[in-house]
Amino acid sequence: MMIKKIAFVFFALGLTACSGNGNSTLPQNSGVSNSLLEDMPQELSDSYAVNPEVQIFINRMAKEYNYDEERLQLAFSHIKVRPKVIEKSNNQPEALIPYYKYKTRFVNEDRAETGRQFAKRNAQWLKKAELEFGVEPSVIVALIGVETYYGRITGSKDVFTSLTTLAFDYPRRKEYFQSELEAYLLLAREEGWDIGDTKGSYSGAMGMVQFMPSNYRTLAIDYDKNGHIDLWNSEVDAIGSVANYLKHHGWETGQPWVVKAQVTSPDNVTNVINLGRKASTEMKDWSALGVLPTQNFSSQQTGLIALSSGPEKISYWLAYENFFTIMDYNPSRRYAMSVLELAESIGSYESH
Repeated sequence: MMIKKIAFVFFALGLTACSGNGNSTLPQNSGVSNSLLEDMPQELSDSYAVNPEVQIFINRMAKEYNYDEERLQLAFSHIKVRPKVIEKSNNQPEALIPYYKYKTRFVNEDRAETGRQFAKRNAQWLKKAELEFGVEPSVIVALIGVETYYGRITGSKDVFTSLTTLAFDYPRRKEYFQSELEAYLLLAREEGWDIGDTKGSYSGAMGMVQFMPSNYRTLAIDYDKNGHIDLWNSEVDAIGSVANYLKHHGWETGQPWVVKAQVTSPDNVTNVINLGRKASTEMKDWSALGVLPTQNFSSQQTGLIALSSGPEKISYWLAYENFFTIMDYNPSRRYAMSVLELAESIGSYESH
């Protein structure tokens, strides 16, 4: 009955998800991008529009947000599951590659030098962001550098299909991605985007800062005050948005990130290494466990991080709250450490 009902809707509109119907464009002003025609399903029955969960989602969007139901039916009828998205979600490099290999992608002289150039041309905006949000310029620049190589690599797949695939065919995080799909559709309406016309990562992250739709809606800012937030082309908006994000998630101005540590007996700390995402242990308690900082340190609470620094070598750090704030951006210790190591490599761009 569901397929018959949907087919009737599209028959009434003169629209079908069938490559043999001769349609080369979608209706004018439909709010749905013609780019969805490039990989559309052969038959309506192969599309997401016939998925009962999708129909429930469409009905909810229409009722809760007064979203144009015809627009949604049309959009979902032109997409099908994107298997590569699921494959990549199950094989993320942050979880599979040892740190000493992972970081070479990001912590290198080319990315550091490109970051210094990025910082020089945006010096006034980075200083403004530091004053307003309390985030060091090198950290802002490094995060953008790790995310997209300063805007060079922002993703080439439409966000709508990727999010739909994860929202309805990736059970492990279905609830999260359904909320992000909702945020994307609301964002598309707010920004005047055609559904499917927005390119991003396989997980639906967008722009040079790779914000997920919910963060784009709530934390992205029009930092250059030109009346429009553009995270793809405006380095200024990217700088302000990253600083706003980190401040919102608890970045502590002028506070340390990590300090190298020595662990005298790894067996004593097996249960607390890489545990949780908060700095919660006093230095005296680490000392009692045989964890000793090997650099100048602050007495604030920390967490213990262990990462592979060589084929058979483990290095340890005591991580302060700012380290875990970077993990709010991407919940990977490898990622957070790469951002902070790149920030140290970029250093004070004025001195280069």
